[in-house]
Amino acid sequence: MLLSGVLLVLLGLWFYDPDQPTQITAPVQTTTAQTVSPSRLSVVDGDTVRLNGETIRLLGFDTPETYRAECESERQQGDAATARLRDLLRLASSAQLAYQPRPDKYGRSLATLTLDGRNVADILVGEGLARRYTGGARRPWC
Repeated sequence: MLLSGVLLVLLGLWFYDPDQPTQITAPVQTTTAQTVSPSRLSVVDGDTVRLNGETIRLLGFDTPETYRAECESERQQGDAATARLRDLLRLASSAQLAYQPRPDKYGRSLATLTLDGRNVADILVGEGLARRYTGGARRPWC
């Protein structure tokens, strides 16, 4: 009995690899990138697009609402951000969507949009048409 226990320990040491993790871990969630023609993306509003019927909430920024605006100023700012995103897509020669592994609470896909190597969030925030947003409660525009 003692001999079989010693043999099991020695066998375990023989197969032990210190570089191999011994704990079972959850898989790392990664983004999936997709390159598309910018003309295939249709604009819903300043921070949302559609591709083949799929609604995609763009990450890294928030624009004023156009459909559920709380004041006329918000609606006008939202219309300006929407128009600018349409212009950016019209002028772009390449588009890349970097998808997050899970949808948002409304079931929309989440992705970062890059046009001709530039992050759309950086462009719209830099032009004053959007503000940085990383989730949670949104600040009012009115």
